[in-house]
Amino acid sequence: MQQLLVIGALIILGSLILTFNRSTQNVNTNNYFNTALVDATASAQSLLERIQSKAFDEKTITSSVNTASQLTSISNFGPDAGETGNLTYDDVDDYNRYAEVDSLQHFGAFSLSVAVNYGQKYSPETVSSSQTFLKKVDVTVSNPNLTRPLTLSRIISY
Repeated sequence: MQQLLVIGALIILGSLILTFNRSTQNVNTNNYFNTALVDATASAQSLLERIQSKAFDEKTITSSVNTASQLTSISNFGPDAGETGNLTYDDVDDYNRYAEVDSLQHFGAFSLSVAVNYGQKYSPETVSSSQTFLKKVDVTVSNPNLTRPLTLSRIISY
């Protein structure tokens, strides 16, 4: 009889230990994901700040424009002639299709990619097929520790 009680107690103790270990593992997994998410957000935010510090458009670097049709057409988004990297970019749309890797200490390489589009006047998060005084910048970050890519967007106006 006592042997059965000891065996029953060991079974209960074993299942409690397994439950505790499983719970600890889930907490650790969530902590890794949350830390990776914070790092990804910081990388994307840093790149967005760098982009926003540039001129709105190639045409607005040295002068002003009166109508949106004077701005760079969507088909010409991307680096201009002579611009070889982000250090030489001088306006927002130069970053269209730009990609970089941000290596961080804890979670390795975060891949960042940029898409620049014009935003609609009354719905700036919606892409416009023609020039407007709003540019929507999307920075997408991916890393193996993220369950899916993270995208941060910013509307930049002229």
